Amino acid sequence: MAQMTRTTAWVLTGGLILALTGCTAVPSAEQQHRAPVETQLQSLSKGLQAGTWSKVEHFFSPNYQEGYGELRDRLEASFRTQQLIDLQFTVNRVLQADGLVNAQVRWNKSWVSKTGVPGKSTGLSEFTLQPQGSSYRIIRISGDKLF
Repeated sequence: MAQMTRTTAWVLTGGLILALTGCTAVPSAEQQHRAPVETQLQSLSKGLQAGTWSKVEHFFSPNYQEGYGELRDRLEASFRTQQLIDLQFTVNRVLQADGLVNAQVRWNKSWVSKTGVPGKSTGLSEFTLQPQGSSYRIIRISGDKLF
């Protein structure tokens, strides 16, 4: 829910001073971060479907909590064994605390192994994101394993 702030403007017209009062909405963390997080996750999905680390590395912080190198190795191994066909993200909620943004995300993915066997999985994960300019860097993914 947006917070409201009261704004008062004083206007001098023809010797009279008028007070104009109005309210403006201050967006909540949910409203402020939801659209950019959804956009970033859509871009991450496209990068993962491209099947190369170079297309997704900029989404992850070098300070990724489970180990940046291990994440890279896990993704590269996945790219060698399967082709991601579809990955859909649905952001359930967004919270902001201590300079970080936490997004609860439901995901659905489908892939085909290099031997032609199709697969599907769904999950619910918590993405911890660090704002960086107009984008975000993922520093942790907890919950169901996306990759």
